[in-house]
Amino acid sequence: MNIALIRKLGIVFLTALLAVLSVAVIAQGQLGYPKPTDDYVNDFAGILNKPDSEAIRKMFKSLEDKTGVEAVVVTINSTNDYNKGDSTLESFATNLFNTWGIGHKKENNGVLILVAVKDRKCRIELGRGYGKIYDSAMKQVIDENMIPYFKTDDYSRGIFEGSRGVIEKITQKVPWYSFYKWHILIGVLIIICIFAGFSCIRTGKSGWGWAFFAAAGVLIFFLLSLLMSGKSSSGFGGGSSFGGGASGSW
Repeated sequence: MNIALIRKLGIVFLTALLAVLSVAVIAQGQLGYPKPTDDYVNDFAGILNKPDSEAIRKMFKSLEDKTGVEAVVVTINSTNDYNKGDSTLESFATNLFNTWGIGHKKENNGVLILVAVKDRKCRIELGRGYGKIYDSAMKQVIDENMIPYFKTDDYSRGIFEGSRGVIEKITQKVPWYSFYKWHILIGVLIIICIFAGFSCIRTGKSGWGWAFFAAAGVLIFFLLSLLMSGKSSSGFGGGSSFGGGASGSW
C-alpha cells in the first residue's frame, strides 16, 4: 500500500469521524431543556402574537413587583424535542421548573404555564410554597380559561386568558396603602428632613441644616431605588416544585 493511498484513507477516516462527532454534539444539544430567553414569556413554539405576549409580560412584571411572585409562560412544540427521559408532561414541567429555578428560593412561589402545542397538552406547575388547595384552582383556570381557546387553535388568546386567570387565583387585591406604605413613610421623612434643614439654617445652625439635607438626599435615593425595583429581580430566584399544579389536554 503506497503512501498516497494511506493519506487518502486517513483523510476519509478523519472526515467521517468529524461528521459523527458533529452529529453527536448537535444531538446532545437537543437533549437538554430549553434555556430561558426572558423572565416572563418564552415562546419557543411561536404561537403568541405580539400584543398578547406584551400584555402577559406586563401582567407578570406587575405581579412580581407587587407580590414577589415569579410567573413565566413557556410554549414548546413537543416534549419529545427535548429527550430528557420525561415520560409525561407533568414530569417535564416539574424538571423544567426546577432546572430554571422559577420563584424565589425562600418562598417557593413560582408559577410555570407550559403549553406543548403538538402534544395538545398544557400544564400549570406551582412552586413548593403553594398548598394542595391551589391545584384545583389551577385546574379550573385550564378548563375554563385556556382549553376552550386551544380547541379552536387560538393559542395566543388561551394563554393570555390563562395567565390572567392564574393571577386572579393566586393573589388577592392588595390595598394601595399596603403596597405603598414604605414609599409614603420615606416621603414623609424626606419632607421632615428638608423642613428641619431650612429651619436649622434660619436659626444659624447651618451644620445641622446640611446634615438634614444630606439625610434627605439619602432618603430620596432610597425612595427612587424602591420605586424602580419593586419586588422583582432579573432572572429566576432558585425556587423549586414537587409537582403541584394541574394539567389539561384538548
